[in-house]
Amino acid sequence: MTTDLVTYYGQTPIIDQLIDKYGVYLEKLDREDKLLLRMALANYVFMQEHSNPDKYTVEMALEDVLSDPGFIKKNWYDICSVLNGLTTLEAETILEALQHQIRWGNAR
Repeated sequence: MTTDLVTYYGQTPIIDQLIDKYGVYLEKLDREDKLLLRMALANYVFMQEHSNPDKYTVEMALEDVLSDPGFIKKNWYDICSVLNGLTTLEAETILEALQHQIRWGNAR
C-alpha cells in the first residue's frame, strides 16, 4: 500500500483542500511554485510566533518573502488562499512534504 506524500506527514481539512486542488504529491505545482510555497510557509510559521497570529496570513507571508510584489504570479495567491486558517502545525506538515519533494521527489 502506498501513502500519499502530503498526507503521510499529516492530514487535516486544510491539507485535504490543498491536495484536492493540486494533487496528492502536489504534482500540479512546479518546482518554482514549491520553492516559493516553502519560503512563504517558513516565514508564516516564524511570524505566527512573532506577530498577531489571527491577523497574519499565508498571503502576507508570500508578499513579505518577495522584495518585488510584481514578481508574484496570480496562481501563487490561489495556492495561498487554499491555506487560509492554516495552523503552524499544518504549515510544518506541508513544509516537510515540500522538503521531501524538492530534495528527492517530483520537484527536482
